[in-house]
Amino acid sequence: MNDSIHELICEFKSAEAFWAAAKNVLTDKYSQKMFLNIANQRNHIVHLLKDIDKIQELAEKGNPYMQYALARLHETLALEANSNEICEKNYEAALQAGIADAGAQLAFMYRDADLGEVDIRRFRSLMDQALENDSTRAVQFRLHETIFGSDYVDADEEKAIGLLDEYLKNTPEEEDPYYFRLRAVAKERLGRKAEAEEDYKKAIELGDSESFFLLASLKCCDDQGNVVDMETFMELMEKGQEAGAPSAYLETACLMTSEYYEGMDEETRTQVRDILKEDLALGASLGESYAAYFMGSYFENGDYGFEQDFGQAWQWYSKGALLRNSSCYQSLSRMVLEDKTAPERYDEAFGYECAYRAYALKADTLDIIISGYKKGFLTHHAAVIEEFYLPIYESLTADKDEPEIEEDCFSEYDDPDIVVAEYKNESEDNLEELENICRSCLEQAQEAMQEYTAPWKIGELAREYADAADRLKEYEHLLNTLYSLNDKMLDLICDHPRLKLRLSRIQLEVLGWIEAKSGHDLSIREDLENEARELERCIELADQNRLDEIPQKDLLKRDPVEWTKHWEQVIDRADQMAYEKLSDIPHGMGWCFAFWSERKAALRKLGIDWKDPHQMNPGVIFD
Repeated sequence: MNDSIHELICEFKSAEAFWAAAKNVLTDKYSQKMFLNIANQRNHIVHLLKDIDKIQELAEKGNPYMQYALARLHETLALEANSNEICEKNYEAALQAGIADAGAQLAFMYRDADLGEVDIRRFRSLMDQALENDSTRAVQFRLHETIFGSDYVDADEEKAIGLLDEYLKNTPEEEDPYYFRLRAVAKERLGRKAEAEEDYKKAIELGDSESFFLLASLKCCDDQGNVVDMETFMELMEKGQEAGAPSAYLETACLMTSEYYEGMDEETRTQVRDILKEDLALGASLGESYAAYFMGSYFENGDYGFEQDFGQAWQWYSKGALLRNSSCYQSLSRMVLEDKTAPERYDEAFGYECAYRAYALKADTLDIIISGYKKGFLTHHAAVIEEFYLPIYESLTADKDEPEIEEDCFSEYDDPDIVVAEYKNESEDNLEELENICRSCLEQAQEAMQEYTAPWKIGELAREYADAADRLKEYEHLLNTLYSLNDKMLDLICDHPRLKLRLSRIQLEVLGWIEAKSGHDLSIREDLENEARELERCIELADQNRLDEIPQKDLLKRDPVEWTKHWEQVIDRADQMAYEKLSDIPHGMGWCFAFWSERKAALRKLGIDWKDPHQMNPGVIFD
């Protein structure tokens, strides 16, 4: 019997393996372990949907393992409006019966606000208890946390690999292929691709169908995520579909790019649209939340032959949100609060609630939450916001504030070695004029950025500003003022790395004098030094024509040509040309794509072949 369970899993026969394990699950420890491994993994449990009535009947009769499986089905597929309540009830019952994994699953529900509120203390308490009781889910969570990091743990892939090596050495490999998948992910993050490939293959061999997608991404995509080996990618993803992996139904969406689509004839475009709809709908029905996200984005933006339909977009984002997709919650929040394209019955309060759920699921919406809270929303979350989220927000924004230095902090320092020298040829009137130039340039640059009327002017304004600031940095009574002005101007410079480096160096001099005069080290100085070193390194690589070696520091990848001197010389002119072409087009949905197209055409005329953000980040939704 034990061998047959393992063989069925390796053959991707999830339902058959589940029921084989269920026969002796109340009395046999191996059957219990195999049963829980099947129930814990999405690629297995979703294939039990057809048996849900039988599972529910057994759960209602008091079988704790069926109670656990029923909760997992509702959690994974969001089957009913009250699925969270069904999960809580059945996890509690399974936990009382001694199933430690149920405690870990309950912990996740408290962490992710599935029960109406984030409860960090309850999450930690339940997870610690689950670990003490040898919960497989709790152990897997700790390993996952060690690989990726969290609010409480720094990422340490090497440590995770060591723990996984030790575990796999002492555990029969058929017990859970998920550990091979975890080790592969850790190795891939460290750049050990050949080793990662072997672990993904081992996981697949042991029945982990989700590893088909991960293996396809590893073998067939470049560092920017673009599919470069389409044949192998399609072969692996189709095998994943045959094995029933929900993620494998993202195949066509992963392959699709604007450039690829534009090269198709109308008949092929229609076929591609229909395949996208069919595959993504099926993927979403199997619990793949990103399938719902892609569908929502295609309807929202009218991409790839989809008719723009905000109502349909809203429905698909909502489906993805029920499947706990943070990007879907974030999109719902944006449609309500920013784009005003949500159905009328959804108000600001709902928009901020979506942002709150998105942040609980690890989206970057903290600033939206705090903004909403300060406006009087999210009051029922006040305790969590004030105890946990406000301190995080304040720590993240502290370095952006001006240093608290008293105006007369220089008066007690009379050492001539640290007195700032003044240029003899600068009169008081000249200094006032230079300060006014800085303030005026900053004000105009902020206006150009905020109103988006002529952002191409920011480069010119920043150069004029830097010329004045370079002279003002020598005057001690202007240091605090100049620090604040510099900080604001630095935030506005985005397409001019050399100009940003120049102003960063000015700011470092200002900080150096402030530190010398005050006798205190400023933490912001180290951050700025690191940023300046990164700018210097990337510019150096660009000047040596080593563009492929320039690191991608941000979440969104940029074309390395943006680090070249030629780019910096022509980008303002290119943007001006683009804006002139788009002068009659309102800045609404889809405007960014029109702008990128015109910018690309202008840059081509000026001798630069540029890949826009959408090309550099396929699969990311822009607008």
